[in-house]
Amino acid sequence: MKYLRTAIMIIPLLMVGCLEVETTSKVNPNGSIERSIQLKGSAASISGTNFNIPRHDLDAWHISQDSLEEKKYIYQATATFESVEALNQSFKLNSTDPGVQINASLMLNEGFFFTRYFYTEKLWADLPGPELPIEPYLSQAELDALIENEFETGEGILDSAVAERLEYQWETYMEQLAFEDFLLELRKGGERSGNLEVINGMIKENSDSLLKSLSTTNYTNENQAWKSILEKYINRKTIEEVNDANADGFIRFYKRWLFFEEVYLDNYILSVEMPGVIRKTSALDVRGNRMSWEPVTIKMFFGGISLEAESSVIKPWSLVISGVILLLTLVVTLTGFFRQRNRNRAV
Repeated sequence: MKYLRTAIMIIPLLMVGCLEVETTSKVNPNGSIERSIQLKGSAASISGTNFNIPRHDLDAWHISQDSLEEKKYIYQATATFESVEALNQSFKLNSTDPGVQINASLMLNEGFFFTRYFYTEKLWADLPGPELPIEPYLSQAELDALIENEFETGEGILDSAVAERLEYQWETYMEQLAFEDFLLELRKGGERSGNLEVINGMIKENSDSLLKSLSTTNYTNENQAWKSILEKYINRKTIEEVNDANADGFIRFYKRWLFFEEVYLDNYILSVEMPGVIRKTSALDVRGNRMSWEPVTIKMFFGGISLEAESSVIKPWSLVISGVILLLTLVVTLTGFFRQRNRNRAV
């Protein structure tokens, strides 16, 4: 999105650009699943990604990494899993906190003539929010319109004044969300250091001023600009005690919101291949038995992204039975025809 950027989420200038993420899950007739992952980006963005890639069960994957033009690299990983349970175990092993979580399900329905396959894959991003509805900031309809308006498929559907207002409401919501998350860590530090009463009093008296001041920093553990801001309200000694008592919490806070920016900027193409003939899917792009999704990444934080597919495979022996039935029907039809013709001649 062009301008839909949270004011407090300032990406460091040295941070390398976004990733291109492509995944494919191929469901085989026997219920096994072939999983492939491809990442394109800088070496730093690939090694530091919070997307679900092989990190622990490396012996199950074939992994390669090659260089492309202009310091860009391509990372590829492929593996075959005997069941969806084994695939989900790999997802669980390789998830990060925070990170993009993935869970798959596969059901087989054995019919008389067909075997039906029902596959779903759910992706969502771990973050304390955003959650819907986000009233009074935005309604569901306004959020959907804003997201569509900022991408090529729906660019320009909103009047510029309306788009500007909705963008402002979105940024206000995200500022408030991150601020409340930050205050949570601040209170933890206050409680552990014995300064909770001081922290709560400071927040109660200066909440609006704090929000406005803190919206100009990215809260990074490296620069710790928030410490200078808090010095306007409480003494430096108390701030250091609060920070030392919850140092890990403040680092996790930074990682959570940096993770939001990472996922927000990455581009995704997600594909599923099913055996047989596709019967139903939530994908807009269907080519043969391959379905593809190019989701708006922000939706990972609003209920997640769901890939849904249903296919059917005709059983080989049912073809034989169908052929026999067709042949018998033809024989009976022809026999009746010739008998009727012979009767007509006899008359």
